[in-house]
Amino acid sequence: MESADQAEADSTLPSLCLKQVFPKYSKQFNYLRVVERVASIFLRFLGIKGTMKLGPTGFRTFIRSCKLSCSNFSMASVDILYIDITRRWSSMGLDQRESGMCLQAFVEAFLYLAQRRFKGLPLQDQVQSLISLCERHLDSLDEKRLLCGRTQAPSSSLHSDLHLTPCVPLLSRTSTACKLADYKLQHS
Repeated sequence: MESADQAEADSTLPSLCLKQVFPKYSKQFNYLRVVERVASIFLRFLGIKGTMKLGPTGFRTFIRSCKLSCSNFSMASVDILYIDITRRWSSMGLDQRESGMCLQAFVEAFLYLAQRRFKGLPLQDQVQSLISLCERHLDSLDEKRLLCGRTQAPSSSLHSDLHLTPCVPLLSRTSTACKLADYKLQHS
């Protein structure tokens, strides 16, 4: 009974607990939140509700959204990275019920991407830089979606778990930025 109460208390803690408990020290010790920040990026790209494994489409979307592919790191390389790391972690036999990339495998891929993107820095700085880059790009995407009036459609009683984004024709948009954002969202 006591462990259930503890679990309930832990689930009600806000995500920025450090900032709320120690407001003066939140910036000073923000570097300690590295795994939490990587995990929040991982959670953002999980496809199906309830699963804790990232599929290949989610991983590719992560790479595209954070603008991590370039001429010397193609999407084919992304697919190979996904397959190699996922295969290595699935061979450890952690959870065979679901296929895909677990959080630990994603962290390994994230470290690889950080080392590849920010050569010459210490590993901690590489990871911090990649986290900042990803968060900046994801915040920018969120702002574009808000500016273009993208909202969730009201859910019907039959599909209460289904969240749909309305597809607004490109011609009805007046802003060039909205047209570009719509194009990128529809073709990513």
